[in-house]
Amino acid sequence: MSDFRSPRGFEEALRPPVDPRRARITPTVLRPSRNRDQDPVARFVRVARRAPEVMVKVTGRTRDGDHLKAHLDYISRNGAVALEGPDGERLDGRAEVRALARDWAEEFAMEPGRRRDASISLSIVLSMPAGADAVRLHDAARAFAAETFGERFAYVFALHDEGRHPHVHLTVRRLGRDGERLNPRKADLQIWREGFARALRNRSIEAEATRGARVA
Repeated sequence: MSDFRSPRGFEEALRPPVDPRRARITPTVLRPSRNRDQDPVARFVRVARRAPEVMVKVTGRTRDGDHLKAHLDYISRNGAVALEGPDGERLDGRAEVRALARDWAEEFAMEPGRRRDASISLSIVLSMPAGADAVRLHDAARAFAAETFGERFAYVFALHDEGRHPHVHLTVRRLGRDGERLNPRKADLQIWREGFARALRNRSIEAEATRGARVA
């Protein structure tokens, strides 16, 4: 994580004016962290049964406004698939998706102390082996995103339900509410895998995130 912290209120003062009619998906409330199911016996049983491994893969970063717009067009299928954010907020249609891309790009351009190689967002894919229930996987991704990013980072996600291999595209804005930048390490990705697997198990999808499995 970056050590940069903007003075309280400074970041807000530098942000460009935003048309209030635009859809803006941003985190709004602090959510309590949830207890982790770390029962070693339960984990041993899942591993012995060869429970399916979750995949949490960082697929890239968007470098500028055009790149972000193209990425959001892709995960929304050019507005045909709704993008969802914190607290059930939804973006429906191409115009709303592109308004969000424009807002994030404008805020990125005004970010204090921004490095030249900085990026706007992080692109993540959440998936399971073929055959997972799409509705429950989608709901697990919703819970995972809220727990992992909802307090600090804006995000949107969309389900791609293609045949027997449904997966979720999750896009997280790298600039956090307090000026913190999202910069995950390998250990963070393992924690994310464990969190996503737990969310799946809570929805009756058997899943595991053993260490040493592929994380990205």
